[in-house]
Amino acid sequence: MGETGLGLRESYRLSAVSGTPTLVIRNGFIVDVITGGIFESNVEVFDDKIVGLTKEERSSRLVVDARGGYVIPGFIDSHIHIESTMLIPQELSKILIPHGVTTLMADPHEIANVLGLKGIELLVEMSRSSKIRVFIQVPSRVPTAPGLETTGGELGEKEIEMLLERDYAVSLGELNYQNVLRDPAYVNRINISRRYRKRSNGHMAGVLEEELLNMLASTGLTDDHEAVSAEEAFGRLIRGIAVFVREGSSERNLADVLKGLRNKIRDYRLLMFCSDDKHPTDILREGHIDYNVRKAIELGLDPLVAIQMATINPAIYFRVDDLIGSITPGRKADLVVVDSLEKLNIRTVVFNGEVVYHEGRLLFDSPKINLPEWAVRTIRLNPGLKQDDLLLKTSIEKGRALVRVIEITPGQILKRELLEWLKVENGIVLSDLNRDILHIAIVERHKGLLNVGKAFVKGFKLRKGAIASSVSHDHHNIAVVGVDALDMYIAVKRLSEINGGFVAVSEGRIVGEIPLEFAGLMSIRRYEEVVEDLTRLNNAVRSVLGSELSNPFMQLEFVSLPSVPELGLTDRGLVKDYKIVEPIIEVSS
Repeated sequence: MGETGLGLRESYRLSAVSGTPTLVIRNGFIVDVITGGIFESNVEVFDDKIVGLTKEERSSRLVVDARGGYVIPGFIDSHIHIESTMLIPQELSKILIPHGVTTLMADPHEIANVLGLKGIELLVEMSRSSKIRVFIQVPSRVPTAPGLETTGGELGEKEIEMLLERDYAVSLGELNYQNVLRDPAYVNRINISRRYRKRSNGHMAGVLEEELLNMLASTGLTDDHEAVSAEEAFGRLIRGIAVFVREGSSERNLADVLKGLRNKIRDYRLLMFCSDDKHPTDILREGHIDYNVRKAIELGLDPLVAIQMATINPAIYFRVDDLIGSITPGRKADLVVVDSLEKLNIRTVVFNGEVVYHEGRLLFDSPKINLPEWAVRTIRLNPGLKQDDLLLKTSIEKGRALVRVIEITPGQILKRELLEWLKVENGIVLSDLNRDILHIAIVERHKGLLNVGKAFVKGFKLRKGAIASSVSHDHHNIAVVGVDALDMYIAVKRLSEINGGFVAVSEGRIVGEIPLEFAGLMSIRRYEEVVEDLTRLNNAVRSVLGSELSNPFMQLEFVSLPSVPELGLTDRGLVKDYKIVEPIIEVSS
């Protein structure tokens, strides 16, 4: 996705010779993210690039009247997992373009954990025919927790370096700080990234200690999207670690980070916005990076600073400001016309020199996608799997067991470890609805192994039934939570039949599902169908199963993550501090 100087000169030469830009935006005020100012000017575009800022009235093949509005650069998401939207790039662009988002810095480690290098290459190829610009943060940890989980794909040093060489790669994808501290192989990957002048994304959830932050910065981690407070963000910023302020579906950190920073810092150049993981229903309901900008302004941030955080800051940080991030000649013509800088009501979006959205209407469609068979048939359950394999068993027939319980935090991916006594009957530890303690299991789905990690979870508030997902970070085995084993088993088996996705079951009956046939992570259907199914499914989980969570499946996706404190669950078992721990601490008969 790189550009040559010759190509830029040729665009300007052709424009100058013909005297006719292909597009002009008139009667607008340019938001200059370079100087932090605003000035009146027309924007001239030839093909896919900006070629002039002028007050001259030149003829053009196409004219957009800004009607006194503001012209700002297209928004950039500094860190996103496309797979978490459940949409392929062609469909995702349809819901992001109306929100002014034209560029994604995407870490495809979800698809890599299922399909490896060829999965990444397929996703990149798809993005080329979409109306959104995609740069890649090369997955650094596939698998995330070697020896603690089973994945379908793996990326070694050879594959990582091969990807870092490519011009569409902007960084080494997020590295767990624990891996960096414990394994020299990860430090070597950072050094390879440096050699190619690429950034190295961090994953520093829960890190506050000065000594640890110093060590991580010295080792070469250059940013973090896991800061959940102003204190955490400030500790990173003063050490030169960029902070991606996150506002996704289940991780909402923007207010907690920005409110406390306003009185601590004057320079925002190392602050930018990201979504990380956001479901399409939330994007359609509230927005995407435009929502982050709007919310930051509502919290008191200067509108120009908030817009810089969504445009030029990430462009400079990722060293692609020669291509995107500002309204300056030679840059890609990714432009957004808004009515005001506070409300950011978007009138027109230009992507790559093409008007793709105007006055509430999308002006493009996406081609039908056909996936290769290897990208669809990714759910391989062991045929010997039985329903009681999903339950935690003990050495006693009847009595009590002291167990570790994963407590989820609504709206966050952080989890707490609780110790609770539960009843044992017929050698099985029972769930406890009165205390909202439910069964949870992770079933291996990549290689047909009979691996099942079992534990208990608190916070889903199901009164009956089960929910299951083939999206479970980062190993993407099947995660299932439920009140009883039969419904859990039915949900798991149904996922195998539909090639992955989300399923809800109650009293032996499937009450809702979404097929995600691309690696069990994404759908190739139109976004309208996916959103409709997801809305119906979430409503069923609330009304039929009794959950009070606004987004139960997004919450379920992160319970399994072994790299986020305090507990994670994989097909190999319960993980704490990167070690497998026993879910049962003691029993009493």
